[in-house]
Amino acid sequence: MPKIVDPRQRRDEVAAALWRVAHREGWGAVSLRRVAAEAGLSLGSLQHYFAGMDDLLNYAVAGVLDVLDEQLADQLTTLADPDHAESTVRQVLQSMIPGATPDLSGTPPPDDVWQVQVMAWLTVVSRAAQNPAMSARLSAGSDRLARGITAALRMRAHRSPEQAQHDARGLLALVEGLLLQLARRDIDPAAAAATLARFVAVVFAR
Repeated sequence: MPKIVDPRQRRDEVAAALWRVAHREGWGAVSLRRVAAEAGLSLGSLQHYFAGMDDLLNYAVAGVLDVLDEQLADQLTTLADPDHAESTVRQVLQSMIPGATPDLSGTPPPDDVWQVQVMAWLTVVSRAAQNPAMSARLSAGSDRLARGITAALRMRAHRSPEQAQHDARGLLALVEGLLLQLARRDIDPAAAAATLARFVAVVFAR
């Protein structure tokens, strides 16, 4: 009996193969044939799931956006806890840095895992610059997160709504700057996490 393949699962596997090839060999090496080989498929099999490279890349980027949306829901839930405002803000911001938080076993992820995640995030940002709908989706998520951090800041730090919002946006800008430094490998996730912890403490100490 032929093996039944879940089309969504197979498409996800191909998208993961795309990110691995791009990270390991550079975008110049990315082709449908190379990605198919990475995924353990023939070119014809891959083309059964994707019409071409744009179709594959759009699917891969949409998958990253879905993950970001799931993370956003978790982050907003965490920020709703009023008892530990500073630690929850620190936790949320560090969760935005690939590799900055250990897994359940307490083990940091391998370098190639967080490096692929950073590359995928940068690709999403780059594609969003050319895609208004994608850009709006990213902006909406950032706005919701900024509002959550603003509310958390006001729980503990006595300041105006405007100042709290300014600080929240500043912390998010710091995360984005750290992601760029990670992409260039100027720093590692542990250093990024430490920087975030330091600046969160400064903001709450005002």
